[in-house]
Formats: sequence, C-alpha cells, structure tokens
Amino acid sequence: MDRSDIWVLDVLNGFLPEKTMDLLQEQIQNPQTALQAVWEHTASAAAKVTALLSPVFAPLLARALQALHDSPDVVVIGFLLAFFVFALQLIAWVHRTMMYFTRLAFRLLGWALVAALVAFVWRRGPEATIRDAVVVVSKIAGYASFVKDVWWSEYQKFDAQTKRGGNPGQRAPSGGYSRPGTAGW
Repeated sequence: MDRSDIWVLDVLNGFLPEKTMDLLQEQIQNPQTALQAVWEHTASAAAKVTALLSPVFAPLLARALQALHDSPDVVVIGFLLAFFVFALQLIAWVHRTMMYFTRLAFRLLGWALVAALVAFVWRRGPEATIRDAVVVVSKIAGYASFVKDVWWSEYQKFDAQTKRGGNPGQRAPSGGYSRPGTAGW
C-alpha cells in the first residue's frame, strides 16, 4: 500500500492512542506482514478479473449508459425508487431500534420488580408478606365489589330509562341522565 491508500491512519490519528497508531502503521507499512500480502493478492486478482471481463462488459455498459442518456425519465424514476427504498429502510431501522430499547426497558422493569419483591419478602419475612398480600387482595376485592355495585345500579337506571323511552309523555327519574321534558338519553 502506498501513502495514498492509508489515508485512514491520518483520520484515526487523533482518536486512537499512540501505541495503537504505532501498531497500525507498523502492520500497514511493513511489506512483510500478512495484511500486505493479502492486499497485494487481492489487488492483483481484481486487476486480472477487470482485464478479463472488460471486453465483455464495456460494450454492455456503454449501451446501458447511452440508453439512460436517451431516456432521462428512467433515471428520475430510478432515483425516486432508490430514495423511497432508502426511506423505508431508514424507517424500518428506526422502528427496530425503538422496539429493541422498549423491550430492553420493559425487561429491566420486570426484573427490577422481581428484585423488589424478593427484597420485600426478604426484609419482611414470609409470614408478614403473606399477611400483607391477604390484606391487599381483600382491599382490591372490596373495591371491585363497590365498582360492581355502582355499575349494576347505573345499568339498572339505564335499562329502566330505555324501557320507558317509547312513551314521550314520561319523564326520567330524578337521578337519570336525561334533561327534564325528554325521555331517554
């Protein structure tokens, strides 16, 4: 590799430590390293393939370029399709990234809750924890019973209003939702 091929070292000079930069320069610039042998072998193979396929693909490439030159609409449509595909790929990448971090956050939250539960049981003891769980479940059951009673009473009011809704002369009960002088909702 000559100096024009190792422009990457100039870019990395401010980012990497001195020892790493020295190692990279030694590996890239020394002609006896495996990296140099691979580079030279790859470059010579690419030159041979290019020389072999150039007579076959040069006329095809010239015809394709001439067709694109004669029909600029195809180029515009191609650029629009490429932009559309790029935009979709970008949106898919953002979606995957957001889903990854959302899943990660919920997994961390789940494990944090498990750890908090284990710490709570460890601190309070199994008997006190069971007693607290029974109290909490009974409070939740009492609240659910209260909500069920309120819902059932409201349902019965609604059912009574809808059954009387066909008679325009009747008024809704005082606790109903309809305005005075109207029947039903």
